[in-house]
Amino acid sequence: AGTVTDGGAMVPVAATSGVPVTVSASARSLEVVSAGSGIDEAKVAAVKAAIADGSFKVDSGAIADKLLVNAQEFLSHNRS
Repeated sequence: AGTVTDGGAMVPVAATSGVPVTVSASARSLEVVSAGSGIDEAKVAAVKAAIADGSFKVDSGAIADKLLVNAQEFLSHNRS
């Protein structure tokens, strides 16, 4: 068993190795985010299938446009 820090309070948690563990609120929030990741599993499966059967097409123009926009945003934020 170990403990988890919860806003200053220590909350006991189960452990299989017998090593005490303290988990920060930031680390616990990462677990919550990953649990509800918002990933569209059906879309991921469709893209995987399209890649596997050779029907997936890459729009290189759209990728290039987005890369340029991201680079412009990055440069403008670093100049401030």
